[in-house]
Amino acid sequence: MRSIHFEGLVDDTKILSVGSLFRKQEGTRWGVNLGLSPTQHKTSLTLSNAPVLARRRVLNPSSETPLAGYSLSWSVASTEHWENKILEDYPIPKAVGALERKEWCFYFMTDKGVQIFLPQFELARALFFHNAYLSRTALESDCLNVEFDIQRISSAAARINILPSSGYSPNLLDEYGSRRLLSWLLIDPDARASFESIGRYQKLNGYDKSGYRSWHFQFEPPKLLGAQFEVRGHFDREQQCMLVYEIVSIRDIKADMPEMIEIHHPGFKENVRGQGTGGVRSFPERPAEHTVHDGEEGNADHQRVPLSAPPVAFEFAKAFVARKVVNKKQLAVSGRADREAGNTASSHVSVDETTVSGNLPGADWDTVVDETDDVHLYANKFDCFQNMLNELSARYGWVIGSKQLRKLPQLPRSKKHLLNNGDPRCMAVVKLIAQGKSYHIVEVDTSDARNLLSTQLLRFKSLHKLEDQLKELEIKLLQGSLRWPNSLLAELCGEDGVVGVPHPKTDSMHKGCLRPDSVSKWAARIHAKMMAI
Repeated sequence: MRSIHFEGLVDDTKILSVGSLFRKQEGTRWGVNLGLSPTQHKTSLTLSNAPVLARRRVLNPSSETPLAGYSLSWSVASTEHWENKILEDYPIPKAVGALERKEWCFYFMTDKGVQIFLPQFELARALFFHNAYLSRTALESDCLNVEFDIQRISSAAARINILPSSGYSPNLLDEYGSRRLLSWLLIDPDARASFESIGRYQKLNGYDKSGYRSWHFQFEPPKLLGAQFEVRGHFDREQQCMLVYEIVSIRDIKADMPEMIEIHHPGFKENVRGQGTGGVRSFPERPAEHTVHDGEEGNADHQRVPLSAPPVAFEFAKAFVARKVVNKKQLAVSGRADREAGNTASSHVSVDETTVSGNLPGADWDTVVDETDDVHLYANKFDCFQNMLNELSARYGWVIGSKQLRKLPQLPRSKKHLLNNGDPRCMAVVKLIAQGKSYHIVEVDTSDARNLLSTQLLRFKSLHKLEDQLKELEIKLLQGSLRWPNSLLAELCGEDGVVGVPHPKTDSMHKGCLRPDSVSKWAARIHAKMMAI
């Protein structure tokens, strides 16, 4: 959050409490009352900022700030037996701010006898409020039916059509985690009913007074059978009770989902590589800091900027694919540059709704970290690589040892861990043994032709800390804009323990895709190189 500054708030503003929601009776923009420290003129932020409105969160931090509160984890048998209470029922009155005493929370006991008071707004934030759009539209009871068309193709497949009238930005679907969470919200019956209950409760229990409509946030949670929570909050050992400040992760989420979901947005376009040298298409660099102007409209003509914020880690019990489907194609010049290249983007942005008359570039929060065990879904990207390994084994007698398929990690302010279609970029690490020697082959998925990385043949000096060495290699690879970190490889393997083998050539219209008949020559080159190190 150090790279995000809220206009109108002083430095190191701490959120002490999250109160009721409000809007002008004739207006549409909802705000959230906040108890802030230090006390200042501004006492609320718009609901578009819900993804970052967690208790004890520090806004406009002047230095790195650790997560506040005591850490606790538990598993949920089911939410069906949770009770509705208000926060003033918490046994430690001083832990609850005056602004939030009438706010709704869920009350239950863990299997170890700890009383949990979980603010309902915080659970909804963790489950659903991952971007400004979902935060705003949650209070509109029929928004999902109006803006999304769901087609069940079969028991194993479905299609989500985002309608042209929808305000859901196509940029929000660049990452596979965001697509998976949106698919879950729209298709899983339990999750959808929970999200839609927010707007229903607002219409039922909101009240009008003095020109404003106000509401104490309330909704029906999904059942979350067997889900595992990690939270931070105020914990009292004597009375064995906790007031949750912030949900850090939700894991082992059971979902009623088809195996394959296709998502189409009218704004999706596929870049088709052109012939010749052309020019270089540049994209704006991110400034060192973005200033969020709360309550101001964004301009619909600008591409939305993603704003990184402390995430909620998600993990589904069973992985499913949610991929973009593109109907439109546009010609892209050869040598297309990274999205981080070019001029610097505007440092002043709006996370509220975009209009043609808005003055600021639009932005949206990026608070999703999908840690679902799904790497097997992307193994087919390495089919030619696997065929080459089989050739090494069958023709040259190499013994295939351990095999890993790893998703490259996400680094701050970078999207290089993703393919152009938003799928994770994976790295295969395979151990091969021959003549009493062990080698490792490292291959990175470059099927999007973003960079053409050679296959690396490595003989590590030591395998004692191989996992740590691979993690360091992944980070340096991404920091180097998808170029092998030669100095690190030399350090880990020695000058004579590293050999790069280029991929077989492909034609200019199909960069990143290998022809099956080239596999034998590829295996022969790798065998010859291995014999030399």
